[in-house]
Amino acid sequence: MISAGRLRFTATAKRENTFDALGKREKTPTSTVGSFRCDLRDTGANEISYGEGVGTSKTFDVLARWGAIEDIGLLETDILEIEGMNLNIIGIRNEAQRDRLATITVEEIR
Repeated sequence: MISAGRLRFTATAKRENTFDALGKREKTPTSTVGSFRCDLRDTGANEISYGEGVGTSKTFDVLARWGAIEDIGLLETDILEIEGMNLNIIGIRNEAQRDRLATITVEEIR
């Protein structure tokens, strides 16, 4: 279980719209699915080579109540926006299969 005092951040889930009004394929996070309270924990950073440059990939664990995740229907293809950061979801875990605590592993690429 997670204490309510630890849920300091508000996460907004955005779903990618894969088609525009003309039927062309695009990937823009235009529709907001919902929001929930969460705790954000930094789990580390890595350097990634991109062509001639280097990028930084930071990973976080987002802890939230399982009921809040179920209510909005969060998917692994969604994007979370927390404190101005757009975070790609890597995985969603139901801790101990008890439907109480959700651990969402996310990454931010800079």
